[in-house]
Amino acid sequence: MDLLIAIPLKPFGVAKARLAPVLSAGQRSRLGRTVAARTVAVATETGARVAVVTGDPEVSKWAAEQGAGVITETGTGGLNAAASAAVAVALSQGRGWAILHADLPLLAFEELRDALARWRPGDTVVAPTYDGGTSLLVGDGKFPFAYGPGSYHRHLRLAHGRAKVVVRRGLALDMDTPRDLQAALQINPRLADAWNVVRT
Repeated sequence: MDLLIAIPLKPFGVAKARLAPVLSAGQRSRLGRTVAARTVAVATETGARVAVVTGDPEVSKWAAEQGAGVITETGTGGLNAAASAAVAVALSQGRGWAILHADLPLLAFEELRDALARWRPGDTVVAPTYDGGTSLLVGDGKFPFAYGPGSYHRHLRLAHGRAKVVVRRGLALDMDTPRDLQAALQINPRLADAWNVVRT
C-alpha cells in the first residue's frame, strides 16, 4: 500500500485537558500514550508507512520507540499545520497520505484496512466522528485541511464531490471528553484495567 499514514500527536503532558474533571494529569498522560501506541500499532499492521507528526522531542523519542517515523512540525497552526506537514512529506516521496487521529480507543485493524482500501488516486476518503469531527482523511495532492468542530462537513465540501465516506465505530469514537471515556469503557470495560483508570 503506497500510503503514508500520519498520526499527529500533542505533547503527552498537555493532551487530554478536557478529561481533567475525571482523570489526574498523570492518568491523562498515561492514557494518551496507551491509546496512541495502540493506534500506531493498528496503523503499522496495515503495511503502510507510519509516521507521528509532532514538534515535541519527548513525543518524537516515543514514536521512534514504537517503530514509527517522525515528521517534525514546527508551526503553530495546530492540527491543520501538522496535517499539511505530513502531506508535504508524502508528496516528496510520491505517496498518497492518510491523516489519522491518535485517540481512537476502539479502532480495529479491519476497520482501518477497509477504509484505506476505499481510496483511489484522485479520491478523498473521509471518516466522521460521532460529534461531527474527522478522524481519518485519505487523499493525494495538497488539501486545504479545516479541522475543528464540525470539520467533517467542511472536509466533504473541500473534496469537491470526490469524497468516499466511511462510517465505522472505531473511527467514530475519538476520546476527548469524559463522555467519550465513559462510552469507550461501557463498550469495552476491560479497557479500564489496560488504561489504569477508574470507570466513571
